[in-house]
Amino acid sequence: MMRLSLFELSKIWRKKSFILSVCILLAINLFLLWYTNLPDAETPSLSAYKAIEDDISLMTEGEKTEYISGLKNKIDGVLFVQEIRNLQAMGNEMGTVIAQQKLDANPGVFEQYNGLYQSGAYLLYTDDLMKESTLINELFEEHSKVSQYNAYLQSVQNTKNSLSGISIFQKETTDFFSDCNIEKSAADYKKLDKVQIRWQPSKGIVLALESSITDVLLFLGIMLFVGGLITEEKEKRLLYITRATKRGMSAYLFGKLSALLIHTVTLSLVMISSNMLFAAFTTRIGDLTASIQSLAPYMESSLSISVIEYILLSILTKAAVLFCFGTILSAVAIISTKSFMPYFTGMILLAISSILYITIPTYSNLCPLKYLNFIGAMEAEELYGAYLNLNINEIPVSRLTLTWTTLVLLISTGVVLCLLIYLRGNHLELKKLRISKFIRFHSHGNLLRHEAYKLLITNRAVLILLCFAILIGYYGISQEYHPSVSEQYYQKMMLQLEGEFTEQKEQLILAEQSRFNEAIRKISQIDAMVSNGEIDDLTADSMKTQWESVLSFYPSFERIALQYDRVKQYGGEFIYDTGYLYLLGKQDNSLLICALLLSACMVLSFHNSISVEHSKNSWFLLGTTAAGRKKIIVRKVFVCLFCAAMMSVVPWIFRSIAISKAFPMNSLTVPIQSIPAFENIQICMSVIVFIVLAVFLQMLLIMGVALATTVISGWRKNDMQSLFFGILILVIPLVLKLMGFDLVGWISIYPLYSLEML
Repeated sequence: MMRLSLFELSKIWRKKSFILSVCILLAINLFLLWYTNLPDAETPSLSAYKAIEDDISLMTEGEKTEYISGLKNKIDGVLFVQEIRNLQAMGNEMGTVIAQQKLDANPGVFEQYNGLYQSGAYLLYTDDLMKESTLINELFEEHSKVSQYNAYLQSVQNTKNSLSGISIFQKETTDFFSDCNIEKSAADYKKLDKVQIRWQPSKGIVLALESSITDVLLFLGIMLFVGGLITEEKEKRLLYITRATKRGMSAYLFGKLSALLIHTVTLSLVMISSNMLFAAFTTRIGDLTASIQSLAPYMESSLSISVIEYILLSILTKAAVLFCFGTILSAVAIISTKSFMPYFTGMILLAISSILYITIPTYSNLCPLKYLNFIGAMEAEELYGAYLNLNINEIPVSRLTLTWTTLVLLISTGVVLCLLIYLRGNHLELKKLRISKFIRFHSHGNLLRHEAYKLLITNRAVLILLCFAILIGYYGISQEYHPSVSEQYYQKMMLQLEGEFTEQKEQLILAEQSRFNEAIRKISQIDAMVSNGEIDDLTADSMKTQWESVLSFYPSFERIALQYDRVKQYGGEFIYDTGYLYLLGKQDNSLLICALLLSACMVLSFHNSISVEHSKNSWFLLGTTAAGRKKIIVRKVFVCLFCAAMMSVVPWIFRSIAISKAFPMNSLTVPIQSIPAFENIQICMSVIVFIVLAVFLQMLLIMGVALATTVISGWRKNDMQSLFFGILILVIPLVLKLMGFDLVGWISIYPLYSLEML
């Protein structure tokens, strides 16, 4: 039986197309895992979690508590200082009164953290105060939750003891399920008294094991395997041969189901292991021997297991769900006469499971349907990292027990259905799907249309282009820009100054300059009083608070003064430039990410544009004349370049929409030299003309990537080799640049794409 199982398995695994499909699923999984965890204005990067994990990895529990509490106190103090400064900088009586009230309610806090705020030394793990605050608050909440674990256990027992103290007359009016649930919970948690807690950040484990994208790709991997396992043999009518003997019937089917089981376990292990490696590299995964309750999201688990045991149980559970899913699809594949039915059935089952899991509330009487389906069962973190009893006829039954019971029943049902359908079924071959006579295929008389059809439809490049268009559009439109208080000041001033230089605008700038000069003078006087011994340092800090708040906006005013000096000396107009700096890639690395996505899109879409003809030996027919071969290649290249040109515009559309929500972009007709970052450009042109030229330049670069991909495809004459060299030459340098290897970026399109060369 084992030899037959391995034979059935090898028939699928040895296919290059299947191996390529699994590799694509794995690559998509890692890519989306990285893509969905990109930092934004408030979300810290994964490297920030990695850095803090490294810092606390060798600390004792007491040292961790002291360190995290210290970080929390510092960041709260810095935020308090920022709030007070912002209130005082409002320049009105209300702001001053509110600021004084907060200072009176928190004596000494401002003085303690004002120096830290001014130095900027509070940024230990990120480059922005909001990101730093998000990171530290998240870890502080996790640590606070885990540190109260013993109190949590005691509260469960206290609830049970309180229930026991209720009199018999009161108990008659209580909910029977609730009472039984409390009793069962106390019994389940009682065995956890000796669990040792070693707190650690949960980001890495959550990232690796709670990815819904990974779960969806696992289901797709099973659908592909079942298609090759049953459907392809039905196409060749091989099922008639395997039913020649009675033993052949059972041995053949069980061999296939055994192969399916091995594949589900292997696929789950590979996908989860790749997630773990990604998490270990980007965020760290901590001590795997610690108890599962050491991670805050899983503190409510009633199981006495370690983190590594939880990981293994998660893989086993996902494999069981996938095997159950695969047996049902196998039964459908055996009985169906249409090749698409297993895939259609799989999508229907997943859609129904998703609807049940999303729409049914936890408190509903239909709660068992919410969890006892394919999507609910794949949520291993809820099975082993949480605690829940379902109401089954007023009796509390563990969700974990019900899930595994349901899986066993469904697997048994799927195996029996496969066996009965195979032994008694008559539909052992596929019937061709007939297209209606009213819908006829029209051949392409135009060579360009024909080559476009081959590239976009036959080679499925249009699907890749569409997916990347959605990804790039989502990345652009989902970016949230939150102007800081300093930026709000700069925005308010520049929107008043925008346009031609006037005497009123000059007076506004000079008035602001006088205000800052007055603040500098007052601070100097206070420092002189301290030097002369007239006042102490504490009094001086209190006196300087108002003036330091004014000076906190001076860096923003310097940007205004820079434009004022240029306009005063050379003429021109004022322009609010922050939006343009973001749009043109001067404020973040969004252009690098767009270049990476577009380059990957071109390679994946057109790596087989030329090699496909070699793999099918079509050039013997198509290349009978030099002109014929040349015309075909020219048409292919034209289609690739056209698609590249269209894709290169997508980032501009969505990024401009997102940026303009926070930073108005007016004065498009102003010379580009009005923006200080571009004042060295020698050619005189307006901002709109410069943006159009930037779009055109990036369009040419992406078209160059598409052209290079077709050249590689013609050079290697092999789909896999073309894909490999295309990624190696055109994509990997951008990935390395994103990872911080700046020198590698110079051998990519990025220096020109990011306009750094201008």
